[in-house]
Amino acid sequence: MKGILYRAMVEKEPIEIIYISKHNVFSQRRILIKELKGSNILAYCLTRKQMRIFNLNRMMSIAPKNSNMKIG
Repeated sequence: MKGILYRAMVEKEPIEIIYISKHNVFSQRRILIKELKGSNILAYCLTRKQMRIFNLNRMMSIAPKNSNMKIG
């Protein structure tokens, strides 16, 4: 999984993720990774239009930007 994230960061390509919050709420996000630091990922969330920190352990799925991944 980290290899996919690192490649997306180096190539500056957005990825789609399904993420579960600390309040157990699922969301689908499109992000641009800026920095990988241990299990934390600093990324610009194209969905929320702001910088966010994501925990790798809370990522349920990762896919390229053109995937057909959907929640529900």
